Parts: sequence; C-alpha cells; structure tokens
Amino acid sequence: MTGTPVHRRERGAALVEMAFVVPLLALFAFGAIEFGVAWGDRLTVQTAVRAGVRVGSAQAAVSTADQSLLLATGAALSDLGLANVRYVVVFKSTTTDGVVPAACLTVTPHSVSGSCNAYTGAQLTQIVAGTAPASWFGCGVGSLDLSWCPTGRQAIQALSNDYLGVWVKASRPMLTGFFGTTITIADDAVMRLEPQEG
Repeated sequence: MTGTPVHRRERGAALVEMAFVVPLLALFAFGAIEFGVAWGDRLTVQTAVRAGVRVGSAQAAVSTADQSLLLATGAALSDLGLANVRYVVVFKSTTTDGVVPAACLTVTPHSVSGSCNAYTGAQLTQIVAGTAPASWFGCGVGSLDLSWCPTGRQAIQALSNDYLGVWVKASRPMLTGFFGTTITIADDAVMRLEPQEG
C-alpha cells in the first residue's frame, strides 16, 4: 500500500486551515485596535467641546470669552494632539439642541458675521502655546472673534440669553492603514450663556 502517511496529511490540512484563519484573526485584532483608538479620540473631542462651551457660557459677554473657551478646548484636546485639529468654530445657536449654521461648515469653515467665529488648528496651537498675537481677540479690526463678537452676545439676566456652541473637527491618521488612511471626527455642544447682572 502506497500513499502519504496520515500524520503528514493532517499536518498539511492544519497548515492550510491556519493560512485561512491567521489573516482573519489579524484583521480582527487590527480592527479592534483602530476602532478602539477612534472611540477614544471621539470621547476626547466630545470632552473638549463640552469643556469649551462650559467656559464660553460662564464667560458670557466678556471680551476674551473666545480666547478662554479656546484655551479650555485646546487643553482637553491635548491627548488627541493639537496638530490633528482642523477647525474649532464658536457659533450662535437658537436652542440647546441647535446645529452649527451651514455657512460656518463650508469645506473650509470661515467666520460668518453674526453667526460664528472659526479658528484653524494652527491658530488653536498658537493660542494654547501662548504665542498668539493679542490682536486676535477683543473684537478690534482684524481680530478673529469679530464676526460674532463676545461683547455683543446677549447675557443680561432680565432678557432671553443667547445660546453658544462649540464645534470641533479633527482628523487622525489610522495606525495600520487597513481601514483607510485617516479618520475624521467632528462634534459640537451648545449651552445657554449664563445670565449676568446688567
């Protein structure tokens, strides 16, 4: 009787099975890593917009409100890395579940008079580092917060106060590249300005 011994055939079958199973296990492992990191990044962005909107709400109509809320947002984004932040938009909303005005979310977000102030990731990095020019804030000519000036926000106790929102968009390179090259995360939070005596 001729032929391959049984134990050799079994070893060959095990190698073939392993050739099919190992790539699937690797795919699941890399997927778990990628989506775990993405989930953590999403939580970081959610925390950052909430931190920013809380500070902005408390600052209300103070001239440096945007600067203060950007410092809080930037501090909360440190785990993500400020280099990964594309835009931060401070916007006026009509309700607590309001959305960012469409004009503020163009391909390149920009400031819109009476609606929002947009800041790039590079500007946020300078603000957090303390190297931003003082002229960026205070609603002067050419300042970044001029379009929706903090001192023009309604925060008088006896009146209906404005709602302030913060929207952040960030992109991070994927670790393995199996599921694309980058992941984009965006989130916002809205809060009514805290009443001030007036």
